[in-house]
Amino acid sequence: MSVTIAMPRMSTDPELTAAQAKYPESLARAGADVRWVELSDPERAVQEALTCDGLLLPGGGDMDPQFYGQGRIPACGEPNLLRDAAEPPLLRAFLAADKPVLGICRGIQVMNVVLGGTLYQDIKPFAHVPHNDHWAKIHTVTVRRGTKLEQILGQDTVLVNSQHHQAVDRIAPGLTLAALSEDGIVEAIEKPDAKFCLGVQWHPEWLSAADLAMQGLFDAFVAACRH
Repeated sequence: MSVTIAMPRMSTDPELTAAQAKYPESLARAGADVRWVELSDPERAVQEALTCDGLLLPGGGDMDPQFYGQGRIPACGEPNLLRDAAEPPLLRAFLAADKPVLGICRGIQVMNVVLGGTLYQDIKPFAHVPHNDHWAKIHTVTVRRGTKLEQILGQDTVLVNSQHHQAVDRIAPGLTLAALSEDGIVEAIEKPDAKFCLGVQWHPEWLSAADLAMQGLFDAFVAACRH
């Protein structure tokens, strides 16, 4: 059975950057193809995306804090208006259809905000380990026992890369904490009553070619899309 994963187009440039290409490469190793969804018409984006088997919410810039009831602080980046408008209805539609969702970096933050949580607009004042390297495994994540994430990774600590300055603050109702960094920053959340709804703060797509556990995240996501 062929599996197609919907992904919001991350920019208006039709050529994929090296970073964007990591997602389809990781999904291809798991046996899935990507359909990039144009976001200029959110209603049409939802209709197109729902023809796919799952939704991957990728990394990117900061979400507008108005979505979680805050004003922007100077450290918060400029919002991506297309993604901010289209990704919430995409997520709601996939959850309503009980189709699998995987969120990465910005994706975990969108997931938390859409379901009623909040974000730290800038973690730099209280982060005590590095959170700024796509390529290297720069800090440890502790995985909570009994979570889907632990089941997928098969271990309760993992070394991860990290490229973010925002993070989940108050976890949304219905979501559960799945992993923390050494400095207490939320690194993964999941929705236990969903078929598959998992968000991670790190970038497994940069590690998956050489790390079976990181590739395992994509394998588990695509396996859920098959059933």
